[in-house]
Amino acid sequence: MIDNDIRLQAVERFKTLDLDTDIEFQELVNMASETCNMPIALLTLIDRDTQWIKAKKNTEVTEIPREHTFCTYTILEDTILVIPDASKDARFVNYPTVANDPHVRFYAGAPLITADGQRIGSLCVIGLEPYELNQQQQLMLKMLSKQAVNLMEFRISVEMLEKNKIEVEQQKEIINKAEIRLRSFFESSPNFHVLLGRNGEVIDYNKFAYNFVKKIHGAKMTRDRLFTTFLAPDFAIKFADRYNRALRGEKVFEEGSTDYGINGLIYWEESFEPAKDADNKIVGISYIIRDVTDRKIKELKIVDQNKSLLKIAHLQAHEFRAPLTSIMGMMCLIKAEEYNAPLEYYDMLDNAVHNLDQKIREIVGNIDSMMLQNGTEVHAG
Repeated sequence: MIDNDIRLQAVERFKTLDLDTDIEFQELVNMASETCNMPIALLTLIDRDTQWIKAKKNTEVTEIPREHTFCTYTILEDTILVIPDASKDARFVNYPTVANDPHVRFYAGAPLITADGQRIGSLCVIGLEPYELNQQQQLMLKMLSKQAVNLMEFRISVEMLEKNKIEVEQQKEIINKAEIRLRSFFESSPNFHVLLGRNGEVIDYNKFAYNFVKKIHGAKMTRDRLFTTFLAPDFAIKFADRYNRALRGEKVFEEGSTDYGINGLIYWEESFEPAKDADNKIVGISYIIRDVTDRKIKELKIVDQNKSLLKIAHLQAHEFRAPLTSIMGMMCLIKAEEYNAPLEYYDMLDNAVHNLDQKIREIVGNIDSMMLQNGTEVHAG
């Protein structure tokens, strides 16, 4: 069947071309008109329902319902269709353009056949009088139809190249923006971040990492060099072990502390994350070190505070019991003596009160120390 999906897809592709204002196609239809001595010439495309007139001479029509077109028969063949007198042809005698104005009589059309054999339309000439084309005129019309297809396919190729060029530029812009966002994210990280290849070479690093290595180790980190060359020898051995574990697919996490002398004690956490390509193959390692000194100091303060609280709880549970028991005992004795107790009772009571006061002062001292560690101002009462 002539209207297969491939043919219709080809028509849709060529319909996008704006040929009506293209000088080369205008010259082509003019040449067809002059060669065949016909007043009207058309370059058309035919889809499922409509004949679209893409270039023309001596008509303002831009489209015609397919059931009323001569070209519907033209695309059924590979050769030229010639109709000397449409008024005497049963196929066309009732066409509106034949039975009514402009009373078309003559038609000759050559199919437009693409390189892959799809008949997408026609180059045709139309007259208002019966006529016959000689062999030379038919040959010229056929040659002009081939030239029309060549020009159309060339225009499509140019459009596709331009479209691909635009798409490539758009993709480049998208990639560039993505790289900028990634670099911005990479550089804005407050952590030490280095990307390493499978051989331990530096692929990329952020400013934090560069500045840290320069400050601590006095070295300028560069790409493609082994990362271990920028580390202290004793740490490099531990690093290599963790790096190799990550290369085997393990997510490695370590924490510890390092005393950098004049640069102070730094508590850190480090992670080794395998980096994989689209095929899930490990191609490198993302190495990150986080400075957690502030957090660790706070944690240590909390530990010390907990110790102080335990000590206070111990004092409350045990140390208070003895002086309080003594005070309560003395008061019972004094009451028994109707408050006329011997002097030594009062001495014992005074001693118990003194001991209780000492324990209370000790607790208050621990509380004051905890508040100072938290940065809370302490006022003497």
